[in-house]
Amino acid sequence: MLPGAVFEVHLRNTTSRRQRGTIAVNFPGPTDKEAGENQFNRQPAQAPAFRGLVVSGKLCSCALGVIGNEKVRLGGGLGREGRRWAAIATTLPPHASEDSNISAAVDFDLKAGQDRVVRFAATWNAATWNAGGYNWANAPHTFTHMYVKHYPSALAAAGHLARYHASLLKRVLAWQQVVYAEDKLPVWLRDALVNVLYMIPEDGLWAQKKRPLPDWVAEEDGLYGLIECPRGCPQFECIPCSFYGNAPLVYFFPELAMSTFRGYKGYQFPDGAPPWIFGGCTGGTPPIDFANTTRGYQFATNGISLAAMLDRYYLCYGHKDPGFIKDFYPVLKSCAIWTVNLRPAYPLGDRIIAMPTGNEGTEWFEAPEPGWCGMTAHVGGLHLAQLRITERFAKLAGDHAFAGQCHDWIEAGAQSMENKLWTGSYYLNYFEPETGRKSDLVFGYQLDGQWITDHHGLASALPQEHVQATLATIKRCNVAVTKYGAVNYANKDGTPAQIRGYGAYSYFPPEALMLAMTFMYEGQKEFGIELARKVWHNLFCLQGYTWDMPNIMRGDVDTGERTFGNDYYQDMMLWSLPAAIAGTDFGASAKPGGLVYRVLQASRA
Repeated sequence: MLPGAVFEVHLRNTTSRRQRGTIAVNFPGPTDKEAGENQFNRQPAQAPAFRGLVVSGKLCSCALGVIGNEKVRLGGGLGREGRRWAAIATTLPPHASEDSNISAAVDFDLKAGQDRVVRFAATWNAATWNAGGYNWANAPHTFTHMYVKHYPSALAAAGHLARYHASLLKRVLAWQQVVYAEDKLPVWLRDALVNVLYMIPEDGLWAQKKRPLPDWVAEEDGLYGLIECPRGCPQFECIPCSFYGNAPLVYFFPELAMSTFRGYKGYQFPDGAPPWIFGGCTGGTPPIDFANTTRGYQFATNGISLAAMLDRYYLCYGHKDPGFIKDFYPVLKSCAIWTVNLRPAYPLGDRIIAMPTGNEGTEWFEAPEPGWCGMTAHVGGLHLAQLRITERFAKLAGDHAFAGQCHDWIEAGAQSMENKLWTGSYYLNYFEPETGRKSDLVFGYQLDGQWITDHHGLASALPQEHVQATLATIKRCNVAVTKYGAVNYANKDGTPAQIRGYGAYSYFPPEALMLAMTFMYEGQKEFGIELARKVWHNLFCLQGYTWDMPNIMRGDVDTGERTFGNDYYQDMMLWSLPAAIAGTDFGASAKPGGLVYRVLQASRA
């Protein structure tokens, strides 16, 4: 919400002699496209406890200065020019009308053993964004940021930072200390939990209730959403991405999560189908549009994505909100009916575990090869989990007839899973009886639905002995053939499956986390923790993706490198691990005494 940053520099003279010098900061201002012009106005600016410079263009502005009574020198951009940096002790670059960059310098003179703290504040204000991706794009929809309500200018944000920087820092350190001191979690996970949250501000946008947003958007909610991948796949609220990655949003910013959920409710199609995106590239709409919803193509798994997100909120906060079930049960009921009827020509149990008629579209695991057809273990488990969640909501809403209907559907679907897909040691990847098409590859993530029921505190639809046998097969095949996680597909003899598309060694990090957590919930806690650690050690320590989280790992060779994706918020699924390690459902961490509860308490102190 607060568009700014404080850079707190600690200077210490550890020598026995007096030391003089200069500390300087360069802040890149808006580009011509961001500003809507290439000429910029510069004005000295002052607010309580802040002195600096504001640079303004037609569509946005930024400010840079110091907090407190520091004597500051201000100039144009230093950029990457060594000669400019070499001269900071005596001069900063002159201002140029076409240059939006700002530099600020503070001179220091420290006696032996003396220390000093210098604080720079950088803030910005870009009130609107255009759906085309930059402010002067010609897409028909333009949206207004929510933060402008509270910080109408870069100077207003700078003044707030200057006034409250000490308490803000204290609160940040307090909540992070709760995580770092959580000795029930491995050290690597504590550090990763803190760092992975960078994607909330990087990928998230929050629009005010203004046209072109629909009338059902509430003034206090606006509409909040996350961009799948700003550089590689720009689109808002791609529903499986939010299934994977909205856990910390639900935990720490439930108001934002609720804004998004009301978006899913408002944009739901009349037949019960959830929206695929609120707008973006795969729907053929402008890339960061909030009011251009499409159905998408991953029909088979959109329902469970929505159901799981809503149930997470219920487990954490919904029990305190009597209106939550009333508002969202009809959404889940119509979605469940739509899901069950995606392949109506199949017998009831078979259709529940099947791809849509004609194998139209795909599911969230977009496997170009071997693809998906007929009945599939992955879709089957996910549909059964969706019905479990809907059954819970039906009971809470007092709709016992539909709860019974869900129960009957679950029994029928589970029976088809056992009769049509069980091999004796795992479930078939897919089987289409009318064509005879079959894939007996071992799909490493066939138990995603089992993870959902475990993580949500619901009864499994699968026999426990079959879950255990499947995990043993996945461990022997998909986990054993790679150093970094678990491959998507393996042959049943434990060798890598030489498939095109993603390739033999590919996997998705959040999928690997779901598998790791399934091992934890199913009695193999240490193995699951080690599997998750291997995945994250590769991402953070070997590849250096700490603040550039990937989507797909390389499949042609077992190097652990990225194939695709930057800043993929799917990877915030990491915040589901503490509950799995504790053996509790998702909501337990938000209850009094839980990690999330204590983080929030500390952040508000």
